[in-house]
Amino acid sequence: MRNTTIISTTLLLLVLIGCGSDSQDKTSAPEPVAPLPKVAPTINNTHGNISTETPGVAKTITVAGNTFNVTVKGSITPNAVIDVSIVQSSGPTAAAIRVWVGDASGVGSMKIKVHSHGASSHAHAKAPAKLPANSALWIEVQNADGTSGSGSIQVD
Repeated sequence: MRNTTIISTTLLLLVLIGCGSDSQDKTSAPEPVAPLPKVAPTINNTHGNISTETPGVAKTITVAGNTFNVTVKGSITPNAVIDVSIVQSSGPTAAAIRVWVGDASGVGSMKIKVHSHGASSHAHAKAPAKLPANSALWIEVQNADGTSGSGSIQVD
């Protein structure tokens, strides 16, 4: 009984010491932050320009059993950056979509994997400094089942 009393008293003192501490945490609500002003994005650097003033070219293309509605803003000129929006309208889910500007081989071109949000995808394809004859925007699709294919869109 004597041990129980000593243990109980010690525990009670420890609890009281912990609760009676003057160093209580004082948390305050975070200061509200004013929202940043919205600024229209612009890209204008030595690597090329994305022209959003042009109405763009809208075409439908079927690649690897998938049908896509493709909107292209910009023109194919050396070092140009072309704004590409792709919306899948039918077919199996594409595991990966890549785009490039140039010829079918892609030699000298930079292949870009598109950024996807479900059926909608977007990319900025950069044209090489030396464009091959009859350059186009190429779209390569890889399906989840392993099938793949590519097709092109002529952009003026």
